[in-house]
Amino acid sequence: MLRLFYHKIARYIFRNPMVKRAFLLFLTLITYLCDVRSQLSEPGWPESFLVKTKAAAIIPIKVLNAIDTSYLLAEEAQKGIPNRYGIVQQMDIDIKKDGVKTEIQGRGTIWQYKIQSPQAYSLGIHFIKYFLPAEAKVFIYDETLTKIAGAFTSNNNNSESQLAVAEFKGENAIIEYFEPFNPAFSGELIVGSVSQAYKDMLKAAQIRVGINCTEGTNWQDIKHAVCRMTYHDNQYAYYCTGFLVNNVKIDGIPYFQTANHCISTNSMASNLVTYFNYENSTCTSSDATITQTLSGAVLKATNSYSDFTLLQLNEFPPARYYPYYAGWDASTRSPKSGTCIHHPQGTSKCIALDYNAPKSYASTISWTDENNVVTGTTAPNTHWNVVFDDGGIESGSSGSPLFDDNQRAIGQLHGGSSTNCYFGKYSLSWNYSSNNTNQLQHWLDPDNSGTLTLDGIYMTIKPQASFSTELTHVCVGAPVMFTDESKYSPKQWHWKVTPTSYAFVNGANSNSQNPEIIFNNQGNYTISLTVTNINGTDSITKTNYISAGNIQVALSGLAADSIICGCNLIKYPLIASGAKNYDFKLERTDKIDYVVHSDSLYLSLKPAEKKNGSFTSWVEVTGTFGTCIMTDSLRIKIIMPTNDDIENAIRLQPGRNPAYSNFCASVEKHEPHPSTTSCYSDNAWCPSTKPDSVLKNTIWFTFLGPANGKITLDTRGFNDRITVYDAANYSDIVSGNPSSYIILAANDDRSSTDATSLIQNLSVGPYKAYWLQVDGYNGATGNFDIDLLSNSLEVFPNPSNGQFDIIISNADDGIAELRIISQIGQLLYINHLNVTKEANRFSFDLSSYTQGIYILEAKINGTSSKAKLIIVK
Repeated sequence: MLRLFYHKIARYIFRNPMVKRAFLLFLTLITYLCDVRSQLSEPGWPESFLVKTKAAAIIPIKVLNAIDTSYLLAEEAQKGIPNRYGIVQQMDIDIKKDGVKTEIQGRGTIWQYKIQSPQAYSLGIHFIKYFLPAEAKVFIYDETLTKIAGAFTSNNNNSESQLAVAEFKGENAIIEYFEPFNPAFSGELIVGSVSQAYKDMLKAAQIRVGINCTEGTNWQDIKHAVCRMTYHDNQYAYYCTGFLVNNVKIDGIPYFQTANHCISTNSMASNLVTYFNYENSTCTSSDATITQTLSGAVLKATNSYSDFTLLQLNEFPPARYYPYYAGWDASTRSPKSGTCIHHPQGTSKCIALDYNAPKSYASTISWTDENNVVTGTTAPNTHWNVVFDDGGIESGSSGSPLFDDNQRAIGQLHGGSSTNCYFGKYSLSWNYSSNNTNQLQHWLDPDNSGTLTLDGIYMTIKPQASFSTELTHVCVGAPVMFTDESKYSPKQWHWKVTPTSYAFVNGANSNSQNPEIIFNNQGNYTISLTVTNINGTDSITKTNYISAGNIQVALSGLAADSIICGCNLIKYPLIASGAKNYDFKLERTDKIDYVVHSDSLYLSLKPAEKKNGSFTSWVEVTGTFGTCIMTDSLRIKIIMPTNDDIENAIRLQPGRNPAYSNFCASVEKHEPHPSTTSCYSDNAWCPSTKPDSVLKNTIWFTFLGPANGKITLDTRGFNDRITVYDAANYSDIVSGNPSSYIILAANDDRSSTDATSLIQNLSVGPYKAYWLQVDGYNGATGNFDIDLLSNSLEVFPNPSNGQFDIIISNADDGIAELRIISQIGQLLYINHLNVTKEANRFSFDLSSYTQGIYILEAKINGTSSKAKLIIVK
């Protein structure tokens, strides 16, 4: 009826501004009173409905890829995919950049963007970035203006900065974002994906028993715990069933339980939408509506052994949802009957009843995927076997609770046929695993009280008072905003301030939820807040909470030693506090790019500076609040190994190359490493005990093969690991193509008692370039030396005008006898030199010799090496 009403009068209403405004205000009131909006939202109306905006024809449109419904349905039938209903298309639509922009005089700005899928039953929009300032609003409506979702506001902000919107019925959706002038910060709203429903979830089934049929008479309280779920895995969209669960502290934390095979990752949990009270009003009616939903959750625990997942919803279910937190029985008691409340095929709430006692299934169960391939087995006596007498389960029922004769949850649906089903036991999910992320006990009995049974409850608890301000050291006479952070939906607020030299401003009073207050005298002020709802009252007092006088500006975001690794200097935040407005100054802008965003300074190293090594810089911030001004500054040191990237590899010389460090090094894209199969071999590294630490802090060196074609690499200092690469060019090693380079040798530990690395007598080509990779085991960092040993004699430059440098390389320190002999065998020069790994390079001035070729011979520790000296005049 409402849709027909809209179609008949919409054209008249929206062409008459006065009628339009009055009508929309009326509908806003009805919306507020009747809660017709899906999702946890606020009453209101899109700004574009109230003002003249650009024509709808110029709103940018994203037409989604066509849905091959026949193929998808056939695939479901062939592979047995149980609970899929939509296909997900990834995208990156920044509403503020890609949408059409309209400024509303005296109010703010709106952006609009349209998404269309001509074949979809509904659209599920997932904002991969959702962070709104106060008074900003997001609405979603169709092109006929008959379906509207929202307003979504800053109250929907969450720690994940994401928002999944409940399925929006129809084939098109217009996203409208309104942002007021001069917001506290610029809002972010980016669509990351959209699911397209390719089948209607209202399909009927004869075996279903609606929750409000006679069979559900005794379950009218606990039914409010059970919800339909939709979510996606970035490729397809799915439905399952889940339920709110109580915890021993009975503190209203919105824990939500479902099956592991439905949701087992935080990524899927973040786009979860839960649908409360989605049920037909009678046994024979079909009037279920999607009017009460919540968005997003965080994964707390999951375990495939008993197929459970425990989530914490991002939002508290409001009182109007009648949230019932289900009780549970984690003991080994045998139930006398079993009842399942569920959403088959994602449709309205149903019930299935087994009037006999569920049995502990005594055999192994094999579970298969959509290709009928066995993916795992569960051991005997891990599941309840239930044979329903009335009703039955279907795809979409997965995760639904099994209640015993005391109406406590004893498991959740893992799988089975329509009437012969298997539920993972609560008693196993409770503490089968000692890991907190794989058990229920840590979350549902956080104080380890030993409780094994708990009844369900309507969460009608009194509010919990809490508040904050952005500043506690404030400027006399400047307005301070107080923000109510009380839990459990208070309806009344009362503020008290002592002493009395203060005033409420900008229309606020002592009963405002978020008042602005000025403090007229210097000194400390105590603030009290009392909040009330229908269940009771709570108060909080913060003694000497406000200090009026001057402000205290500070920069945070750095450790005490003020050191930042250059590899981490990518939008690195330095956050100012203590004032309302900030002005930043930065030294070394020749090396650092920066962006200022409200109270934060984001620093990024200029890419060209990576090879230039460490440096220091000063950062200064000046904060203002009212008439008060204060400055703070800090000195930061940016640490970077110059040879972090292979492109900037440091040339090693024969002998000892001292004092290197891989501290603050990073890993390049496509950077290779040897196999991690052996600790002491010459071509592998130890297996890492940390999965993300095969490569962690690598630096690079290069060297030329000596004339004798043999090299030894000896490192000393920390628990390092090394690899020698042969390639035509350094870029081949990080090309991502293993066939473009060769790993000549690798070592992790030289012995079981020495974790430093050693590669001995490696065969290399004379005067050919090679590359050495150095990293730390399990991400270790430290200082080290590299000995490049070859029992060789190097001369450079050669030829020369008589000025030569020579390097005498030997595995051991010793006295070298040096001789220069003419081509006819005449001894022209002899000397004895003390050669060590640290001092093995010597200079000679032979400019007095005539042009020609001479023989240089060096003998040390019983070995002899020769080289030609070419003098050119």
